[in-house]
Amino acid sequence: MEEKTKYCIYCGNEIPFDAKKCKYCYEWVDEDSISRNNAVNSYSSETIPDDNPDKNKYSTDENNRVSYPQYNNNVVEYSKIIPMRRFYLLMILTGGLYAYYWFYKNASHLRDYHGKDINVAFRTLCFIIVPIANWIVFYELLNDMKKPIKDKGLECYSPGLTLLGLILVGFIGFIFAPFIQLWFFINVQESFNEYWRLEEPNLPIRRSFSNGEIVVMILGIFLTIFLIIVYLSLLLGFMSAATGIPYY
Repeated sequence: MEEKTKYCIYCGNEIPFDAKKCKYCYEWVDEDSISRNNAVNSYSSETIPDDNPDKNKYSTDENNRVSYPQYNNNVVEYSKIIPMRRFYLLMILTGGLYAYYWFYKNASHLRDYHGKDINVAFRTLCFIIVPIANWIVFYELLNDMKKPIKDKGLECYSPGLTLLGLILVGFIGFIFAPFIQLWFFINVQESFNEYWRLEEPNLPIRRSFSNGEIVVMILGIFLTIFLIIVYLSLLLGFMSAATGIPYY
């Protein structure tokens, strides 16, 4: 049976009918993803064959280039890679609060990019506030991402060992526990980065903080200040009760 094909509206090459991204020019070509492309292309509409049923769906500018006025072409789509220095800084500045945002973003990638039928909001809520369930959804996130990573021929973390390590370190609870737990997250993120580097080779890497990351940092700073105030208040209260001297 002959495979159904279509033509890339950017470079004009013939590609599989169900392709979401052109394997020649790496542009998104399915209707739901055209908005991901961040610039008006430089290919002439004349390169699109006349028998392409999608040819008349797109308008052209004065230079006969295909354009998409319904989308904001000034919005740049960045790679899903998170530079490790930025990841480390976000985890430190937010006191680990960034881990919840990190989970949400990666669950969204599974749904939007890989087509996983999951409820991102529900999973994130479980990860944040539901004991035991947070372990389950975290394991599922790692396990769901493991398959595409392995399909690329890359070395990958172990979902089970990663989860077990985080649980054990959390139960031990000594002063260095947060830093050891951070190592597990870094190990996972490095695998994610290697995967997205191969999957999205033509997208730029964001070096600055996103709006969502800035919001998480602000929340983390306020939470840290609040906890410090509570800690100092309790400490002064104990000292006052022990010595009989008011410290406030």
